[in-house]
Amino acid sequence: MGYRVVVAGATGNVGREMLNILAEREFPIDEIAVLASSRSQGSEIEFGETGKMLKVQNIENFDFAGWDIALFAIGSTATKAHAPRAAAAGCVVIDNSSLY
Repeated sequence: MGYRVVVAGATGNVGREMLNILAEREFPIDEIAVLASSRSQGSEIEFGETGKMLKVQNIENFDFAGWDIALFAIGSTATKAHAPRAAAAGCVVIDNSSLY
């Protein structure tokens, strides 16, 4: 059984490194979503050695319901707005900002 994982801030250096580590460690993922601001929406990020391309979604309107883990690699202001939404939807939130 794998997890449904969200990486918020996936287009930044820390978010990309989180994706690299998930792939490198072969973390059991059934589904992965990559989020960023509206500026990056629609761009693509490579995931893992297979070269799987993931389309970036806008964090502003992302529905966290049904997702297991959210890794936040965004600033504290955006984390303050979106981490509570993810947690309220039942997602385990792991924050890399200075907020929590």
